[in-house]
Amino acid sequence: MSQEALRSAPPSSIADDVPESVAEVASPPLTFLLEEVRSPGMVRADIDALIVGLGRPPAPDEPPRERADLLLGLLDRSNPVGDYTGSGGMKVRHAAKEALLAMGYPYAMELPPELLETKGADGRKPGLSAGNVALAVVSALYQSAGMVGVWILLEYLRMPAAAEVSFGIGSILWLFTGVSLMGHHSRSRDMQSIGSVVLWAAAVVWILIALPLALLSSGVSLLFVPWHLALWTAISLRPEAETEEAPAKRSAHSSP
Repeated sequence: MSQEALRSAPPSSIADDVPESVAEVASPPLTFLLEEVRSPGMVRADIDALIVGLGRPPAPDEPPRERADLLLGLLDRSNPVGDYTGSGGMKVRHAAKEALLAMGYPYAMELPPELLETKGADGRKPGLSAGNVALAVVSALYQSAGMVGVWILLEYLRMPAAAEVSFGIGSILWLFTGVSLMGHHSRSRDMQSIGSVVLWAAAVVWILIALPLALLSSGVSLLFVPWHLALWTAISLRPEAETEEAPAKRSAHSSP
C-alpha cells in the first residue's frame, strides 16, 4: 500500500450511518465512549456515539499513538466490540478501519492485511460495481425492446390498451432497476430488497414467456427472449447480506 493511498480524507461517511441526534452531540474522548459501550448498561445509542467519535478527527491534545492503539484494538478479531453494529448498519470495526486509514502514514501502515479488502457475509464486496451498473442498463434496454414485441403481440390479439400496458410494465422495470441500483449505491438494504422483488418477478415472467415460445420455435426463442439478462441482473443485484446484529439493548436504569 503506497503512502499516498493512505492519506485519505477523514471518514465523514461514518457520521451518515447514525442518527442526526447523536451526530450533533459533542463527542467525548474515545476512551470514554469505548467504556460506555463495554458497560453493562450499554444501549444502541452508545454504539452510535462511538462510531461518530471514530469518524471525527483526533483532538489537538490526543496523542496519535494512543489513538492508533485504540483503533488497532477495535480491529482485533478477538475484540467483540468490533462486531457491534450501529443504527445505520455500520460495524464498529469498519468505522475503526476508516479512522485508522484517515490517520495516514505511518499509522495506516499498521492496518491488518486481511482488512484491506472487505466483503460481506456472502463473500461479495459491498457497494456497486461498474459491471453491475452496465448489466442493469443493458438488461433494462433489452427488456424494453422485448416489451415492444409484447406490444405487437397484444395488438395482434386486439387487446385493449396494449400500448399502455406495455409502456407501463416497461416503466416499472426501469423504475425498480433504478431503485435497486440506488439501494446498492447508498447501501440501503430496504431499497435493495424492494428492487430485488421486481427484478426477480421480471425474470420469472420472461422465463414463463420463453418456455412456450421455445416449444414453438425449436428453442430458438430462448436466445432472444430476455430471460437470461433479467435473471442475471436479479442475481447480480440481490440484496447484500445483513450485518451482524448488535447485542440486545439494555437500559442502564432497568430494574433486575
